[in-house]
Amino acid sequence: MAKHIFLTGEIQVGKSTAIRKFLANTGKSADGFLSHIVEVDSAQPELGRELYLARFDTERGETDSRLAARVRFPNFEVYTDVFDGHGAELLRSAGARELIIMDELGRMEEDAEAFKAAVFARLDGGQPVLGVVKMVETPFLDAVRAHPNVEIITVTEQNRDDVPRLLEKLFG
Repeated sequence: MAKHIFLTGEIQVGKSTAIRKFLANTGKSADGFLSHIVEVDSAQPELGRELYLARFDTERGETDSRLAARVRFPNFEVYTDVFDGHGAELLRSAGARELIIMDELGRMEEDAEAFKAAVFARLDGGQPVLGVVKMVETPFLDAVRAHPNVEIITVTEQNRDDVPRLLEKLFG
C-alpha cells in the first residue's frame, strides 16, 4: 500500500504553500483537486466568501472550477451535489501523475457520500496521496486521519519552511 501524507494546521499557516513548494522543488507531477476561497466583494466582507473546487494538474494548471459552497460566517450553504458530482469525478479521474493532491478536506464534505467514497477509494489504493485536512473533528475527517495508510504532519509557523524538504524525504 502507498503511504499518504496529509498536512494539517491552523488556517493560513502555509499548508498549501508547502505542497506547492515541494512540487516545484522536486518537479514531481500531480493531479487531483484544490479548493480555494474567493471573497464575494473585498470592499464588503460581510457578503461572505465562496468556496470553489478546481481540477489540479501540474501539467495543465488549475481548471474546471465549480462553486461548492457559500460562506457567510457562521452560516454555510454547501452544495453537496457539487462535491458528489464534480469533486468525486476529480478524484476518480486523478491518477495520471505521480501523486494525487487533495487540497483540502474539510467539514463541508461531511454529507457528500459519493465524494467521501472517492476519497477512501484513493486512500485504499496504491497511488500516493498528498493532501490537507482541516484541524476540526468530524466523523469523515477523523476517519481520514485514522486511515492506516495516512500519516499526518502538523504545519506550524515554526516548521513550515522545513515541510517541503520533509515531503521530499517522505516521497523520495
